[in-house]
Amino acid sequence: MADEKKKLSLGGIDSAAEEKGSGMKALWQFVKFIVVSGLVTIIQLVLANVLPYVFDGVHATIPHFLQGIFAPNTIFDASVFDLPINDWLETAKQFMNDTFTKVDTGALKAAKETLGEGFKVMKTQVNTFVDINKYVSGYAIENGSIVKGVITWGYLLPFFLSNLIANIYGFYQNKKTTFKSDAPWYNFAIYIVLMIALILFSTWLQGWLYGVLSQISFIAPFARTIGGLAAGFVQMIVLFPMEKFVLLKEKKPAEGEEAAE
Repeated sequence: MADEKKKLSLGGIDSAAEEKGSGMKALWQFVKFIVVSGLVTIIQLVLANVLPYVFDGVHATIPHFLQGIFAPNTIFDASVFDLPINDWLETAKQFMNDTFTKVDTGALKAAKETLGEGFKVMKTQVNTFVDINKYVSGYAIENGSIVKGVITWGYLLPFFLSNLIANIYGFYQNKKTTFKSDAPWYNFAIYIVLMIALILFSTWLQGWLYGVLSQISFIAPFARTIGGLAAGFVQMIVLFPMEKFVLLKEKKPAEGEEAAE
C-alpha cells in the first residue's frame, strides 16, 4: 500500500519518468512546467484586473527610455475620432444628454434604434476617450491620431507588476518541483533581468491588445484577460528552455547517491 502511494506521489512519478529515459523525463518536466505556468497565469490575470483599482489614480508619466516602447498612438486607436477632439467633446456631451442620462429604458432603446450604427460608434469613441484621458498625460488628437502625450505609470504598472509578481512565484515553484534545481542565487538575478526584458515586451503586447480589443464591444470586458493570456503564452515558450538548460539545471546527485543507484 505504501509503495502504491509512493508511485502516485509527485516524487514517484518523477522517478518513473526518469527510469523511462531522458525524453520521457523532459516531457514530464514540460507537463509540470505547463501546470506551474497555469498557476502563474491565474495569479497574473487576477492581479492584472485588480491592480488598476490601485494604480488608476497614478498620473506620473513613464521615463523617456520607455516612451518609445509605449507610444500612446500604438496602444490606443484614436482613428475612431472623425472630428477634432474639442468638436467631438461637444458632440459627445450632447450624445450623453440624449441617451445615457435617460432613466427610461424605453426611451434609451428608442434612442439606440434612432441613432442606429451611430450609437455603437459613439459608444466606442466614449470608451476610447475615457482610456486616453485616464492613461495619457498631455495628449492631443488630430486626424484620428494621438500626436502628443505620454503614457502614465497608472497604465503601465498593473501590467508590469502582475507579470513580475506571478513569474517570481513561477521561478521558485519550477526550481523546487519542476527541475529540482540547486541553481546558485545569482541565477535568480539573471532571471530577473531576463524577466524585465520579457515583461517589457509582454506589457507592450498586453497594452497593444487591450487597446485593440477594447474597441470591440462584446470583447472589451475581457480585453485585459485576453492580453494576459497572450503574454503568458509568450513567456512560457521562452522560459521553459531557458530554465531547463540554463537557469535551473537539475542538481547532480552526490557521489554516494550515484553509487547507491
